[in-house]
Amino acid sequence: MKAREIVDSIIRETGVTLDPVKTVDQIIIGDPDTEVTKIVTSFMATVDVISEAVRLGANFIITHEPTWFNGRDQKEWLINDPVYIKKKQLIEENHLVIWRFHDYMHAVSDDMIYQGFDQDMGWSDYKERKEIGKDEKNPLLKARLCYQIPEMKLKDLVMKVKDSLDVKCARVIGNQEGTCRRIGVLVGGGSLGLGDEKNTMEFMLRENLDTVICGDITEWTLSAYIRDASMLGLGHSMIIIGHERSEESGMKHVVGWVQKLFPLETVIFVDAKEPFDYL
Repeated sequence: MKAREIVDSIIRETGVTLDPVKTVDQIIIGDPDTEVTKIVTSFMATVDVISEAVRLGANFIITHEPTWFNGRDQKEWLINDPVYIKKKQLIEENHLVIWRFHDYMHAVSDDMIYQGFDQDMGWSDYKERKEIGKDEKNPLLKARLCYQIPEMKLKDLVMKVKDSLDVKCARVIGNQEGTCRRIGVLVGGGSLGLGDEKNTMEFMLRENLDTVICGDITEWTLSAYIRDASMLGLGHSMIIIGHERSEESGMKHVVGWVQKLFPLETVIFVDAKEPFDYL
């Protein structure tokens, strides 16, 4: 199949309608008429992911996050940048096509990134989903995802998260002997507020959450709120695992979904891995 045919089929299968101009889900680089050999899915098309795709004989990469270091993959500002020039050369020399699959994944009724998180954590049966008014503009509050899990100590929950999601290092706020039961999970940038930095604290209060697992943070918002709550003895806690670890599971488990759409194609997950070393 051609790259454009695969893109069209995936979008059609989501059942979601988005503005084709406004969505970031575009072919970022490459010829849409390229005949696809194998498909790779990953959180981000880093140089290592690209190199691994080439080694595997794949020429179509489905990436969740940007290739060109900014949210909308704008590249005009990079034209004379040596990092851009060399990365672009690597992609073009190997005749790759990179397509971003972000907005559609989050827009389906059961967010596909959370589906992967649920599978890796084994929490599918614990998820609560409460739809509120259609007039609510904030996607975080539309979903209001939280989990009611069997009670465990914070220190044990941290180890479960690390083991289940292959997290090298988790940052933690709260009493590690404290109990965790009602969990909010804000993957990626969800804990930044998505347009209103108050949203996450309001979400925590509404859902009576004691613990939040999240990707990115702003240190004066939700993490500061939970830190003060913990200092006041209110039993709140937070586990911060970073944007990549919180969303990579979705790109791992989307492989099965894509494979069903294209049974004659080979679909392979390549882990983008945590972006940091910890010293």
